[in-house]
Amino acid sequence: MPEIYPVGMADIRIAKAPDVLAVYGVGSCVIVAMYDPKTTIGGLAHVILPDSTGIAPERLNPKKFADTAVPLLYQTLSHAGVYKSSLWAKVIGGAEMFPPTEDFSLNIGKKNTEAVHDALRKLGVPVLAEDTGGTVGRSLEMRLDSGKIALTVLGESVREL
Repeated sequence: MPEIYPVGMADIRIAKAPDVLAVYGVGSCVIVAMYDPKTTIGGLAHVILPDSTGIAPERLNPKKFADTAVPLLYQTLSHAGVYKSSLWAKVIGGAEMFPPTEDFSLNIGKKNTEAVHDALRKLGVPVLAEDTGGTVGRSLEMRLDSGKIALTVLGESVREL
């Protein structure tokens, strides 16, 4: 029986098949799922904010920001023995959970999504699937035996990503 390991905000977790990694109630945060089908090792990063620039190093939580969490997840998976050449990613979340304002600079979901894509591009990790944006929350469970993600979008049926 596989274990289900939840991944909280500003957290990173890796595991191996047959286990499952899960995040429940994602709004403007972005979940980065990376997976190596050869080793069946995968991981999730629960990104809260896009950029760590200006944060004092002694106060920095590298799991919180896209520019530091995505490379940290990649490095953690590398140390676990994945084949970097077979790693791929899926990106979930980035909703705009608050009423629109005239100040579009506050769209944190969109900024998180863009920052995650920039970080993945720098690492050379291809994005195989994505479900981002909108105005509703999501939950997901990533099966490490296949890398498939069961995605629940508020008000919709569960679907595979």
